[in-house]
Amino acid sequence: MVRTLVLVMLFLPTATMAAEVTCKRSPALTGQCRMVKGSLGLTPGLGVTVVAEDGTKIIIKAPPDSNADIAPPVMQNWLYWQSKTGSMRTRITGTFEICPLPSQINTAGIKDYGCINRGTKIAQDKTVSVN
Repeated sequence: MVRTLVLVMLFLPTATMAAEVTCKRSPALTGQCRMVKGSLGLTPGLGVTVVAEDGTKIIIKAPPDSNADIAPPVMQNWLYWQSKTGSMRTRITGTFEICPLPSQINTAGIKDYGCINRGTKIAQDKTVSVN
């Protein structure tokens, strides 16, 4: 009996994680995920954004029924660079796999929304001043 209970408790976190809605597995996605090179950070008045190399801004948010807006390794990198610079305004550069969510036009005229499934080649964005 105790052995069975221990086994159930060991596998319960795995079963819970399997049911979690992640960025890439969300039924709310409106298309294929794609790799985007750019800068990730807080944009005043908008929230978290990715500014792609071509200037396109994508607002980052979690899919419905999920809190998976940014993959944990990407978030950890961002927090690392914020701690190194001592500023929440620190942006990071990299290549991000962005999964598209339903479009909405906000007050800034940005219609692209998505969540970040993963990121590579992450570094501090030194082109942006940090205050």
